[in-house]
Amino acid sequence: MSWFDPSITTWLRTLMPWPLVFILFTGLGEDIFYVALLLAGFWAYKKKESILVVWVLLVSVLSNYWVKLVVANPRPNPSYWWTGIDASNYSTPSGHAQNSAMLFGWLAVKAKRWWMYLLAVVLTVLIGVSRVYLGVHYLGDVVLGWALGLVLLSILLLMEKPLSKTLSRYKTGYLYLALFLFGLAATFISTYLLPQPPEDNFGALGGLTMGVALGLLLERRFVNFTVEPLNGQKWRLVLRVVIGLMLVIGTMFGLAPFLPTTEVWLRALRYALVAIVGAFVWPAIFKAARL
Repeated sequence: MSWFDPSITTWLRTLMPWPLVFILFTGLGEDIFYVALLLAGFWAYKKKESILVVWVLLVSVLSNYWVKLVVANPRPNPSYWWTGIDASNYSTPSGHAQNSAMLFGWLAVKAKRWWMYLLAVVLTVLIGVSRVYLGVHYLGDVVLGWALGLVLLSILLLMEKPLSKTLSRYKTGYLYLALFLFGLAATFISTYLLPQPPEDNFGALGGLTMGVALGLLLERRFVNFTVEPLNGQKWRLVLRVVIGLMLVIGTMFGLAPFLPTTEVWLRALRYALVAIVGAFVWPAIFKAARL
């Protein structure tokens, strides 16, 4: 049986008739979950380390987008897709598989705890399998996603110290400016030289890249908050996360009618604003409110 045989989806559903379980695990590989996880860490746990994880995830999602364009392998026939599950862009390699391998792998290596390694493996495997189960990827897409994610993760871990040493020679503001210009150039190139259907445009990734650069630059310059809450009261951190996520998610979906997905530059603006709200606006508010 070929790894690009869609009948594997049927076999998995027969073997494990638990669709809600796999819908749950595929949700753990969605952008909205990663945004919530990273922002919670940034606001209330480990600020510096969370910023580093943002770079790791950006490397993964950007590389996955362009590799998919190069491979240009269509997804399985929509007749295999589970009801209510949708997907866009090309199929190979699986972004869910690649991103989970990189993100959870990075967190496990940094945590240096046996249970974190186990959790990383379990989540990565189940998120990848869920994509085949739900019919939006072939098994080969998932295996290649895992492989690419682990290769990139290994490269980043090997290059972390020399890269940090090199970047430390430059002012942080210049580095954020370079990231913003990269996001702008990547959006332009991906839009006009590598055009895709409206729903598959680069706007979200370009906007996030530019928004993260601007948001973190502004936060560093005008806010520079610390994670430690006033008087050590942990409930303040809980409020930071709960209210902050409501604000960020509200921005993401509330602006959608005015800055729609199908218009690349409007989509880029929406996602840039989401990143700026999370990285700068909300930290400025909760610091002023002494949360």
